[in-house]
Amino acid sequence: MKQQDAYKILAIFLIFTMVFSIFAYMFSGPLNDTTQEENPETPQEKYDPALWNVHQDYPFDSINDALNLTPVGAEAASYADLERMSPQMVQWTKTELPVAEVDSLYNSNTTRIYYSRIRENSNESFLLLSTMYPEKNDFQYIVYPNTGILRRMDTNAINILGTPVIYAPDDRMANGVVDIINAAASMNKTNTSYDRFAGLLDKIDPAPFQMINSNVSYAKQFYMGIREINGSYERTTAYLNLNSSTMKKLDQLKTNGSQNGFAQYNITKNENYTIVRVVTPDLLKLLTEEIS
Repeated sequence: MKQQDAYKILAIFLIFTMVFSIFAYMFSGPLNDTTQEENPETPQEKYDPALWNVHQDYPFDSINDALNLTPVGAEAASYADLERMSPQMVQWTKTELPVAEVDSLYNSNTTRIYYSRIRENSNESFLLLSTMYPEKNDFQYIVYPNTGILRRMDTNAINILGTPVIYAPDDRMANGVVDIINAAASMNKTNTSYDRFAGLLDKIDPAPFQMINSNVSYAKQFYMGIREINGSYERTTAYLNLNSSTMKKLDQLKTNGSQNGFAQYNITKNENYTIVRVVTPDLLKLLTEEIS
């Protein structure tokens, strides 16, 4: 896969057309640490188990878990667990997130996928985490000696293989994830991007499709999750400091909820948080109902 195609994957992650529009700056060019490149190894195996020994079995079952793996600074993120979705929901998710393109990064089948946009002071970065089946390292890379770091030859990005696989623009970002994992293994508390969204995320249940953003016009923070429940689909949207005009609009939608085909349309207000849960057997209706 060409370098520009791989970066296009990461740009697509930022286009949440149903909710908001955000933009990412991708990274290119050689790494600054040239000393690590002097004696690269170039294994040709499509699966080398020796490379898959980093942070095995770390929780990666929700956007909460993924944000807890993300260094401080995430402004927006999306998460999808394709194995916990109906075929119809999988089909929709693949139109929203570039699952096929991530498949092509590893020549395997993506099962879970997470992307976050990260701002550090005036710098922007990104983090892509994913799992696949079967596990492969079927791409061109060099191995930094005495590390688990792979530099991809196709995109110039960094991979660290494990559960999940880390894909980042540079080894600093990738190692930031590893540092978080190592701290957790040692029972040490470290700051992560979850801390920023904890108040909102603690009030909702995990779902196989989730997104969160702190850069929307109608609230300080916004969340959306979709899951199947009792043969229907439930969409949860949550807001921190929702503005009054949007709150009024949501109240109007609730009033018309039953006649618009929703079995449930509940709005809960808790201090500065507003949580909206709607349920319908019609996935398309759920996806097209206004949320902002």
